[in-house]
Amino acid sequence: MLIKELKLYNYRNYTRKTVSFDPELNIIIGPNGIGKTNILESIIIVSNTKSFRTNNDQNLVKKDCEFSKIELSSDTDRYKVVLGNKSKSLYINDVLIKKSSEFIGKLNAILFKPNDLEIFVQAPNERRKVLDIEISKVSQSYIRSLLQYNYLLKEKNRLLKETEVNETLLETINEQMVPLIRTILEERDSFFETINRHLSSFYNKISAADSEIRIVYRKCCEASDIADRLRDAKEKDLYYHYSTFGPHHDDYGFLMDGRELNSIASQGQKRMTLIAFKFALIEYIKDKIHKIPIVLLDDILSELDRENQERLIGIMPADAQVIITNTDIKDLNIHKKYKLIDLKEEAHV
Repeated sequence: MLIKELKLYNYRNYTRKTVSFDPELNIIIGPNGIGKTNILESIIIVSNTKSFRTNNDQNLVKKDCEFSKIELSSDTDRYKVVLGNKSKSLYINDVLIKKSSEFIGKLNAILFKPNDLEIFVQAPNERRKVLDIEISKVSQSYIRSLLQYNYLLKEKNRLLKETEVNETLLETINEQMVPLIRTILEERDSFFETINRHLSSFYNKISAADSEIRIVYRKCCEASDIADRLRDAKEKDLYYHYSTFGPHHDDYGFLMDGRELNSIASQGQKRMTLIAFKFALIEYIKDKIHKIPIVLLDDILSELDRENQERLIGIMPADAQVIITNTDIKDLNIHKKYKLIDLKEEAHV
């Protein structure tokens, strides 16, 4: 899975921009505000259909323009995303893809970014978004089940807010939810099991430490108990007028040597944990679809000392295409062949 060329039209600060990539290591440099992160953001949009910086696609369109366009050529396919006023069109090899679920993950990319640390303080629903995006990129059964579950959840909550609740309809919705919840829980279980197989190893390789790092999955129930738990929650649901049970309440947290990492770890240890988590994600993707995702590092190396930089680059998958952004090449400790992409001040024109 390799990116050959990226073209941006009326995207963020770019009127027209073309970038060609080496199949191995690429380093994009330039001053802050020049548009380095915009390039990585556009790649993530092709991967996830969504930006990691804004929920409003109109923010991706250059000022005073009606639409923006991202064109990406990989070693196998051509992708196009057209963003307009309250519209988004997705194409693969010039064929319109009507369902975003059939576009997500066709090009798989993993992003390392400075504000990944937010995951430790975010609300559970924000952490679930990370989980759902990563599993959806490799599992069609998961994304189908999640979309259908969320649809039924809205219907159920609407029903529970009525003055006279149709309990027969409520039971029918619960019955339809059971297999969907089972798929969601099983896929999430598999995700965390794979991540935990690799997390400590990557953490210790990057940080030169000897710690056990694990993620604990706080799920709504075991897969075998779903029907019983839905039935037991009925009176509570009717009292509160919303669904009090289900995977939409799931959460997860990180442990360091058996203790809550967020309570005991330094900022540096948290950063290393999140970097290790992303490396474990690469292994999860390889395990699921037998392909290596594109690895994007947005201004991450500048936050590490030179020894940690060298260790991080050293454990990158050998066959991965890596794209790094940084303000200056002299700040990086890289002893590998790379393509340098120097964004000049006029690059946004």
